[in-house]
Amino acid sequence: MTDSTVRGARQRPAAAGSMVSTGPLAANLRRLRQRAGLSVVELSRRADIGRATLTQLEAGSGNPTLETLYALAGQLGVPLADLIAEAEPTAAPVLHRFADGAATRGQVVQAWLLHRRRLTADTIEIYSIVMHPGPVQRSAGHVVGTREHLQLHAGAESDVRVGPADQPITLRPGDYADYPADVPHVYQVDGQAAGRGAPPVTASLTIITPAG
Repeated sequence: MTDSTVRGARQRPAAAGSMVSTGPLAANLRRLRQRAGLSVVELSRRADIGRATLTQLEAGSGNPTLETLYALAGQLGVPLADLIAEAEPTAAPVLHRFADGAATRGQVVQAWLLHRRRLTADTIEIYSIVMHPGPVQRSAGHVVGTREHLQLHAGAESDVRVGPADQPITLRPGDYADYPADVPHVYQVDGQAAGRGAPPVTASLTIITPAG
């Protein structure tokens, strides 16, 4: 998932590039950085982002891109959800309303975190996503061993390409793809569809990240 904003719970999609609440990101980022024993200067260097940007994020301001969030998560050795989501729920039944969870917005992909569960070895993140026709959205590789599982919902009118940047998979409505996400990977809805006024497509995305 690039060029994105992150929102807290119960906030509806904002226009691309607009300033939005970063929800639990600030506290999570500061806690995970300190747990890793990294200074602001060192983490910003490793993630290749500006020190001022990282300081803003930890202060609860800024408008981070998804690329920035993944760069930070990768250097901290945690899944994206550990940065953007509230603490994991208890074992009691939990209802997740569409667009109520922590969310990111990219050039192509909008994603709402529906659920996160950390098992003995893996962390599982489940997202409801909307993909907009247009250019290719590129994502850097995540934690080693990470895989993404994407199912395209019925009703899509355009070809959708996802997966490793050097070998993307073309999906049609109902198709399911399982691909490595620890290498550069892409998301794209047929660029010509934008000129035809084709609507966005929806999908379910599950990310499984192994324990570090």
